[in-house]
Amino acid sequence: MTMDKRPLHEVDGPRYHAVMLVGPPGVGKGTQGKMLAQIPGIFHVSSGDMFRELNTNSKFGQIFQQYAGVGKLVPDDITIKIWQDYMARKVREGVYTPERDLLILDGIPRNITQAALIAPCVKIFKIIFMVCEDREVMFKRIRGRSLKENRIDDAEEVVVRYRWDLYKRYTEPLIDHYPQDLIRIIDADNIASDVLHQILSVIVPIQKKHFIPPLM
Repeated sequence: MTMDKRPLHEVDGPRYHAVMLVGPPGVGKGTQGKMLAQIPGIFHVSSGDMFRELNTNSKFGQIFQQYAGVGKLVPDDITIKIWQDYMARKVREGVYTPERDLLILDGIPRNITQAALIAPCVKIFKIIFMVCEDREVMFKRIRGRSLKENRIDDAEEVVVRYRWDLYKRYTEPLIDHYPQDLIRIIDADNIASDVLHQILSVIVPIQKKHFIPPLM
């Protein structure tokens, strides 16, 4: 049998192997993503970081500003084009090596439409569903983080609850969209190190089975 020797991400077009982080605002996805990003063999991509890295003079940067400047969400198809461009650039720069690095998707896809758009580009190994039963705890985390980062508008009650409603309406349905054997529920109502331990118990076996050992 003849084996296709092309890198995984180039077989039938770009192909990235990933784990998704899903959870409501304030559940700790950003905190966990930052810690995971420090581990060799893991490449963390958050939608926020992706948009912040856009060159405001570039085509995508100008499109992003047209929407963000008036408080609107970037349309799904444009978001995914920005993501594809971002990923291709990280590969070219050598920051991300698909054969060695497990991709952690945080905020991408944001909804079922985006999930369909990225499906040809990504193989999802697991979906880490971070849950916290106490909604008020998460609201408190968002307000505290926003004040710490001097993002006063995000600390307002109406903004916090609006973000929660958007998540419940558009993002949480992803959990029912994907095959249930991909879903791993993580109890996020714990200290950060305990949550990280739970997540690593999911992704370390994936790294061992599917990836070339990372360069140390």
